[in-house]
Amino acid sequence: MPLPKYAFVVPCLLGAAGLFTARLAGDGTPGFYVATVITAIVYALTWWYMGSRRAFAGPHVASEIARGVAIGAVLAVVFVAGAVIVSRIPALAEPVSQLLSTTERGGIVPTLFVLLINGIGEELVYRDAVPRQLPPDRRAVVSIALYCLVTAAMGVWLLILAAAVIGAVSYYEAARSKRLYSSIALHLTWSIGMLFILPLFFR
Repeated sequence: MPLPKYAFVVPCLLGAAGLFTARLAGDGTPGFYVATVITAIVYALTWWYMGSRRAFAGPHVASEIARGVAIGAVLAVVFVAGAVIVSRIPALAEPVSQLLSTTERGGIVPTLFVLLINGIGEELVYRDAVPRQLPPDRRAVVSIALYCLVTAAMGVWLLILAAAVIGAVSYYEAARSKRLYSSIALHLTWSIGMLFILPLFFR
């Protein structure tokens, strides 16, 4: 049975609710990790029903992953350079400092785990499942906008800026290759870089 026309909005709303709940529970708390894991499960189920298995098909897998890692690393360097500026502006630095304290409160292993599964989940949904439900001429703008709106539920405006940049570049990579290898590698490389490098500038 075909899905309703705007069914893709439901997992987006659930994703926003999951992120909001995680933030409300407090960074690094059990509630934070439970909410983020549930969000990742929602994304995985969404892709299972709405996405395409061809997103993980085709040749040149290693080169696609390497391309994504390289782009993600470059973006990480750019964001770290921006962090040097932001860290000197208290009004901007404080929300980011609170977010980055997750590893101190909850531990590096669980934080890295939810970062990875949610990064993959976001790519599955916003770079494959959602765009496939949209007209070709609206796929890029609508899927990136939805990604930014969902990210806004975290309540950190700098994350919205990051979502716009990472979302746009990841979308291009997914659209270019019609697969998700590069976009997932890009997203995870950037995220891991932020997890381990940004705290050096926000103390």
